[in-house]
Amino acid sequence: MSIDRDIALLRGVATFDLLSDGAVRLLAQSAEEMRLAEGDVLFRANETSDGAYVVVSGRLRMLDERIPGAPRLLKQVTAGALIGETALIIPTPRPATAVAGEETVVIRLPREAFTKVLERYPEVTAKFRRAIARRLEGTLRALDGVRVKLEEHRQRRRR
Repeated sequence: MSIDRDIALLRGVATFDLLSDGAVRLLAQSAEEMRLAEGDVLFRANETSDGAYVVVSGRLRMLDERIPGAPRLLKQVTAGALIGETALIIPTPRPATAVAGEETVVIRLPREAFTKVLERYPEVTAKFRRAIARRLEGTLRALDGVRVKLEEHRQRRRR
């Protein structure tokens, strides 16, 4: 892909809305295109992440393979989707296996490249910190709601 097309693709990903033009260009310069045939595995669950992926074209199937021989489809992702956002910041185990559902093109964004963006553009770092804090607050509120429902369910079962 050309650098201009990579920049346009990254601009279409909500996570990268926070980036300045220079930051997006720097990230796009480090993007690595990967072509997958139908059935190719991009990564497996529990592998340690080293970056994120943006789907350029095609479709990836995100699978739960904890039950041998019976993978469960969690979701499908298509063009413009960012996979592994957290992997841009820290190494984490992949939560699912990603398999191409058809001929698929992705670009890989190495963590090191994102780290360079954060180092070179401190204003981006501050924006990301605030965005992550907001998402974490939302996640914690949602989890608290689940906790309350579980407690209510347990109390009903005891009666």
